[in-house]
Amino acid sequence: MTTLEERARSIRLVCTDIDGVLTTGELHYGAGESHGKSFHVRDGAAIKWLQRFGIPVAFISGLDSPATWARAKQLGIEDCFAGRLDKKPILDELCLKYGLGPEQVAHLGDDLPDLPLLRRVGLACCPRDAMAEVQQACHWIIPLEGGRGVLRPVAELILKTQGHWDRVIATYQD
Repeated sequence: MTTLEERARSIRLVCTDIDGVLTTGELHYGAGESHGKSFHVRDGAAIKWLQRFGIPVAFISGLDSPATWARAKQLGIEDCFAGRLDKKPILDELCLKYGLGPEQVAHLGDDLPDLPLLRRVGLACCPRDAMAEVQQACHWIIPLEGGRGVLRPVAELILKTQGHWDRVIATYQD
């Protein structure tokens, strides 16, 4: 049986759903047609660390949202797919782009549209409040609810198993 550490060691791309993973899944509507979302700052830091060590992060969301595009731009996410409920072709496209097999990809998801990816990738993760079917498909159920920094422990695991964590920590030393 493959351990989480062994799975994390081979990851070269991290894909994540947005609503219910990087956000709580709540949509806040005001007077306009657009909605707002809250993203956790710890996930943003983790994404920047992954990028620093050559591990790209892709956003794959069924909901096309200005907030998702804005967060992707702010974090330098090149691969942002919003408004795409059929996520399997996106995984194929990303694997082709980066010359990877699905076993070299991690995906974080929380709902049924994520199942095709979670069943194919090398490291499948979800927040603890994900759908039961999603939890059953995952290698790791993160002990946090969606929107509460779920990507951070996954990034830390990947960076630690690949020998980069000490360099992350060194950035913040005197």
